[in-house]
Amino acid sequence: MAGLLGIVVACGLTAGCGAEDTTGPAATADGESSRTPTATKPDPQAAILYPELLEAALPRGVNTPTDITSQRTVKAWDMTDPSVCQSHQWPDDWCAKAIAVGLGGYTNMNDQEVVVKLISFDEQATAAALFKGEGTPDEVGENPPGDQIDGFELESSGGWSGSGINVRQGAVIAKIEYTWAEGGEVPGQLMDFTKMVVERVRQAQRGENPTWSLR
Repeated sequence: MAGLLGIVVACGLTAGCGAEDTTGPAATADGESSRTPTATKPDPQAAILYPELLEAALPRGVNTPTDITSQRTVKAWDMTDPSVCQSHQWPDDWCAKAIAVGLGGYTNMNDQEVVVKLISFDEQATAAALFKGEGTPDEVGENPPGDQIDGFELESSGGWSGSGINVRQGAVIAKIEYTWAEGGEVPGQLMDFTKMVVERVRQAQRGENPTWSLR
């Protein structure tokens, strides 16, 4: 299947596919993210998500909606080889400060695909300073999950369209990209995935086993 993100997931399996992305997520017109950091005091006891915990935070096929059950890559990497981080299309300056990256791919093998990318830092202040918005506040609805969040549209390609959400939870930033072939879009699916990812990251940061699921 020639889905938009089948290529992205395949690239995630190797450290050297494609040219590195040095631009990173673009800021909004005023240079600010679509949602500013919350005023709550950071939890000094929140666990740093090194590769093992970051990988645990990624959903598995059993956690995804019943219409998107096939999982592809579900893996996290340390920064021994920073080009792995760059091959996932994170900005170079983010990769220079990251401690781990993760990738999960999910599909119904027909007309829907989801890619979840995670990048973890050693403290919340670093992640908050790097987070930049790509979209507008009304794209994520009311009371959205995470400490910072915004939505954006993906460029159509090969008959596939898509939307994405960037979200920060503590010292972890996630990018969730949902693509569909013509007629394959499921309303609300992208935000459902985003909420699940945020809750699984929260569980891992609290030292719990990530069990949040859409089943």
